Amino acid sequence: MRVEIEKIESKIPESVKLMVHEETESIHRLAEFIEQENFRYMLLSCQKDDKIYQVQCREIYYIESLMEVQYIHMKDEIYCTRRRLYELERILPPEFVRASKSVLLNMAKVNQYKPIAGGIMMAEFENGDGTYISRKYLKGLRAKIKEGLL
Repeated sequence: MRVEIEKIESKIPESVKLMVHEETESIHRLAEFIEQENFRYMLLSCQKDDKIYQVQCREIYYIESLMEVQYIHMKDEIYCTRRRLYELERILPPEFVRASKSVLLNMAKVNQYKPIAGGIMMAEFENGDGTYISRKYLKGLRAKIKEGLL
């Protein structure tokens, strides 16, 4: 099956047109999935205290990699996963961007960006937490902000 994606201006409402040979139950489920925008609210499996949890990606502030474990920082909780950062970067929604070699940042959760000496920036969140954005990734982050991808 072929998929076409067309970028439109932000003032035009987004829509999807499914052109199918036959209306099946799976096509109706796909249409419902799209209409309810479930693709925007992906769940991620992670662990804490030897228990497995499903967290909503939109509630993640940032993901930090330390010693082959990825720590998922939420408002009041920290979970972990063994999935590699590059795998998470590939499957997470577009508001997640690389902020440094070891951090993925959810731009939708950032309250403010503050410049720090040496060309790096600090992203601060509503819960008082924060993470650094390295010079290497700053240009890509600025481009996403200017494109209005959030």
